Amino acid sequence: MEQDLIRVISFNLKRDFGIPLRKNHLWGNRKELAARLIRESDATIIGVQEMLPQMRDDVGRLLQDYSILGSGRFSGRRPKDDEHSDILVKKESACAQMVKTFWLSKSPERLSRAYYAAFPRICTVAEVRLQHLGRTIRVFNTHMDHLCGFARVLGVRVILNYMERFNQVQRLPTVLMGDFNAKPQSRPLQLLRQGLPDQGIHLTDVYSLLAPQYRYNTLHNFSGKFKPNAKPIDYIFVSDDFEVVDTKVVTTPVEGRYPSDHFPLEAVLRLKT
Repeated sequence: MEQDLIRVISFNLKRDFGIPLRKNHLWGNRKELAARLIRESDATIIGVQEMLPQMRDDVGRLLQDYSILGSGRFSGRRPKDDEHSDILVKKESACAQMVKTFWLSKSPERLSRAYYAAFPRICTVAEVRLQHLGRTIRVFNTHMDHLCGFARVLGVRVILNYMERFNQVQRLPTVLMGDFNAKPQSRPLQLLRQGLPDQGIHLTDVYSLLAPQYRYNTLHNFSGKFKPNAKPIDYIFVSDDFEVVDTKVVTTPVEGRYPSDHFPLEAVLRLKT
């Protein structure tokens, strides 16, 4: 039944940073496209990465029917560079009951970074009440370090530990999404697939359920090129409480252009009874 489906998307918005971008690839010239993609997806929950405060303001103005949940990796201390890994929740069908941002480091409760990580890396978690279903799920959204494999491994372990801690208080259906900057067979992804079986945490990688001809790359550097059986760096994982009805890499342009250098990854889920 259509009304019992939950559509979730992981979407790296691409901040203006690093290699100089062509004019039409700058955020100011893409923000309307990104907002339109999100709006037309009709997703209930979207995890976004690389969202700076000005980008957050733009998204809030363009998508007033969504709540934006999360804090920046510098806790507001560096306003121009305070990158967010926020969770967007569609107001008409869901609301947040708890929101928390923690750091992917050995001191996750305070502003910190993993050893060798280029920047502080964060994860936002929200408990989201699905009003049309009368049920609550727990959603994690993150952006792993792009340089250091050890930092990514630590980040995965920190997230799994938080899943265990939250489940000790209340076990909820769980979604984890984000830009992991890692290929499917890397150590961080292996750890996520292993989960924490002794604590009843098992996660399914929805990308792995795609037929090989639809396993496209999720990073395309504004080229729009996608190849079957390619390697992603963006993922959505779900606990065993969910049935994965459908999943896809969204490769369709908006008005002939791409709103980011990443293709969004989308999953359609159904909660098991």
